[in-house]
Amino acid sequence: MIRKLQNKFIAIATLSMCVMMLLVLGMINSISSIRNRQESSALLQYIANNDGYIPSFQKNEIARGDLDVVLTPETQFETRYFAVRFEDGEVVDVNLEHVAAFSQEDAAEFARSLLGRRDERGSCIVGGRSYDFLVRETGAEVALVVVLDTTRMYNTTVSMIRFSAYVGLIMIGIFFVMVSVLSRRVLKPIIDNIDSQKQFITNASHELKTPLAIISANTEVIEMTAGESEWTKSIRNQIERLNGLIGRLITLAKLQEYGKTELTEVNASAIAKDVVISFQPVFSQQGKEFVHEIEEGVMVQAEDRSFHELVSILVDNAAKYCDDGGRAEVRLAKKGRTMTLTVSNSYAAGEGVDYSRFFDRFYREDQSHNSEKKGYGIGLSMAAEMVRQFKGRITVSYKDGMISFVVTI
Repeated sequence: MIRKLQNKFIAIATLSMCVMMLLVLGMINSISSIRNRQESSALLQYIANNDGYIPSFQKNEIARGDLDVVLTPETQFETRYFAVRFEDGEVVDVNLEHVAAFSQEDAAEFARSLLGRRDERGSCIVGGRSYDFLVRETGAEVALVVVLDTTRMYNTTVSMIRFSAYVGLIMIGIFFVMVSVLSRRVLKPIIDNIDSQKQFITNASHELKTPLAIISANTEVIEMTAGESEWTKSIRNQIERLNGLIGRLITLAKLQEYGKTELTEVNASAIAKDVVISFQPVFSQQGKEFVHEIEEGVMVQAEDRSFHELVSILVDNAAKYCDDGGRAEVRLAKKGRTMTLTVSNSYAAGEGVDYSRFFDRFYREDQSHNSEKKGYGIGLSMAAEMVRQFKGRITVSYKDGMISFVVTI
C-alpha cells in the first residue's frame, strides 16, 4: 500500500511537472514564432512600400517599419530578399541585389507563379530554403512581388523548439529522479501514520482478547451457578460479535501490512461452489431465493484461502442485506483471460445510496447500522483489499432493485 501511494505521488508530481514544462516552453516558442512572423510581415510590407527596395540609412539613423520592427543602416545588408515588378503581365524590373539563390529568369518565373495564387501573402519552401512572399497589385495591370528569405528565422525557430524539447526532457528527468529519491521523506508523516494505525489495530486487537476471555469465563461461571438467562445469552452474543470483529481487524491489518500476496493458480469454480453450498441453509432458513450459475473449470491467479474469504464475504453480505422474501444470485464465468464473479441481491432501499463509499472501512448505511443485521462494516473493505492484491477490480452497482458486486480478475 505504501509503495502504491509512493508511486502515485511520483506519477502525479512528474505529470504536473510535464504539464508545466509543456505550457511554459510552448508559450515561449509560440511567442518567438509569432514574433518572427510579425517581423517577416513587417519587412515585406516595408519593402513593398518602397517599390521593392530597402532604402539606405545614414550612420546612426534609425527608422521603424510596421509593427515596430527596428530598421538600421545594416538592415539592407542583413535582409535577403528580391522583388519583381510586372506591368501588363510583363516583367519590367527585377531587384536581385540582396539574394544569390535566384537568377533573373528564376526570380521572374517564381514571382509569376505567385501571381496566380489567391493569397497575397504566404510562405513556401524552395530548394530546401524557406521564403515568405507578398503580392501587391498597384493597378489593373501593375503588380509587385516581394520574396523574403526567412530560412534563418525558420532554422532559429526549429532549433529553439528542439533545444527547448531537450531541456524540457532533461528537466523532467532530473525532477523525476529527485522526486523518486525524496518522495519517501515527503510521505514519511503519512507512512508513519499508516504504520501507527496498523500497529494500533494489531495491538488493540490482541489486548482485547484477554478481557473478552475473562468475560467469557465469568459468564460460564454465572451460568453454572445461576443457570442460563437472557442476560448471559446476550453477553455471549456480544462476546462472539467482538471476537469476530477482532479477527477481521487483524486479517485486514495483515493484508495491508504484507502488501503483496503470493499468487498461484486456484480453482475459482470449486471454491465458489463450496461457499454456495455452505450458505444455502442460511438462505433457506430466511425464506430467500438463492440461485447460482458457476462455470466449470475456471482457474484464476489468486491465493486459495483469501479467494475463499472473498467469495464468503460477498455472499454473506448478500444474505444479510437481501430483502425479506427476496432473491440472491452468484454467477461466475470466464471470458478470454478474465474471470468475472458477480454477487447480487434484491435491495429495495438501494435508490439514492452512496455506493462509492461501500468499500470504506466501518462504513454502513444508517438503516442497517443496528443489531438486526450483524456486521462490522469492514467486510467489503477486506474484499476490496484482497481483490487489489489479486491485481483485479471490484465494483458495485444498482439496477432494477438489485445491488451487484462484480469482481474481475
